[in-house]
Amino acid sequence: MERRRRVVAALLAAVLVMAACSGAEGAKAAERSEREPTPGETAAGSAPPAAGAPGVGDPYYPGAGNGGYDVGHYALDLTWDPDAERLQATATLTATATQALSSFSLDLADVEVSTVTVDGAGAPWDGPAGGEMTVTPVEPLAGGAEFTIAVGYAATPLTAEGSDAFAPGWFGDGGEMFVLFEPNGAPTLFPVNDHPTDKATYSFRITAPESLEVAANGLLTGTEPGDGVKTWVYESTDPMASYLVQVVIGDLEFEESAGPGGLPIRHAFDTGILGDVDPAVDRVGDMIAFYESRFGPYPFEAYGMVVVDVPLGLALETQTLSTFGTLLAEDEDVVAHELAHQWFGDDVSVATWQDIWLNEGFATYSQWMWSEHDGGPTTDERAADESANPESYPLPPADPGAGQMFDGSVYVRGALTLHVLRHTIGDDGFFELLQTWVDRYGGDSASTADFEALAEDVSGQELTPLFDAWLRAPAMPDLDDWLA
Repeated sequence: MERRRRVVAALLAAVLVMAACSGAEGAKAAERSEREPTPGETAAGSAPPAAGAPGVGDPYYPGAGNGGYDVGHYALDLTWDPDAERLQATATLTATATQALSSFSLDLADVEVSTVTVDGAGAPWDGPAGGEMTVTPVEPLAGGAEFTIAVGYAATPLTAEGSDAFAPGWFGDGGEMFVLFEPNGAPTLFPVNDHPTDKATYSFRITAPESLEVAANGLLTGTEPGDGVKTWVYESTDPMASYLVQVVIGDLEFEESAGPGGLPIRHAFDTGILGDVDPAVDRVGDMIAFYESRFGPYPFEAYGMVVVDVPLGLALETQTLSTFGTLLAEDEDVVAHELAHQWFGDDVSVATWQDIWLNEGFATYSQWMWSEHDGGPTTDERAADESANPESYPLPPADPGAGQMFDGSVYVRGALTLHVLRHTIGDDGFFELLQTWVDRYGGDSASTADFEALAEDVSGQELTPLFDAWLRAPAMPDLDDWLA
């Protein structure tokens, strides 16, 4: 896809910039002097340097993300000490200033920061405290300037205050580790602009004892032996929201196959549990083919499941490598749900966390469609069954509240919204809408308002009453009233 070619080009550019940053600082300073005002000066008509905002103003998580810059690439170099359950790490971010910056913030939890550089030069910092670290470059950054931030630090497993469902973060498990970041847990592992509107590509260099294996987003590009250790290198070349990052280190076994069109499918399982989840795992290729027929081409370079030997009561659509515990990896409905998120949530991400139904309602309806395709209940039957007790889903999916982002209404009433929409505009219009949605907003973020506008544009119908009733009304409508 053209979009992927542009992303790969941007990633190569980021690598070249990072390499240049390791060269002579004098050359970097000379380069900057040609393109930026000297300290205290501004370009004609531009605003003077100012601090970047410490949040993007998300209605549910106003402190998430940061203003003043966009990150294009993260390079995470992580070394795992399983005995101490401790990471020694360096995170290098390649970013572009969206304003003249006197300082900027990074989302970062309470970790031990040892060094910070901006374009290779040491830079003072404050924090991290309250989930933020403020960095002040030696010289202000001009609007439009590309720059790198490198942070050296150490961390141990910790979590953030999340939603009603889960405290996100990263977890040690007897010398092994894995991460679950939705919605705001990424800063527990690395410094980040932690909001879905700032997606970036990722590189991972992960060093662990040679007795352990490593899985991460994207594709394994190589391994490097060391003295009792092994370094695993993964590249994820498609834009990814930070909450979708996955790093698993443990006693893993891998299974590889080819999906539709030769798509690499690679799974990682804690040793000894493959047999328990095999039936659901075996259907992944068929599921991808079915979803491609409805939504368009699979959007990333690979797919797979990682199953950790922990009885998690949840699964997460970590990009290219959905994460499961032993409780749910056997459930074909859940496997289909997390796969559908690769289109809805991962490729097209939410503009704000209030738009979460665009992830969960879409994935829920997709699993209903897969079940019907595979000989299970039809979508009409599933919709009728789920709507039999409308008092079970009183929360409006378009605004469930920050503490109830993963309430059943977001999933089920969100899916019912799509079911009613499908009946209203017809199958041809509905699947044209879904494919257009992915094609238009893939690799980016979009809002409920964007979806409503596109639905009206594709269908040529006035749909505000439908969306008001199903997404925003305080009580769930009667399904029969809308399907008559």
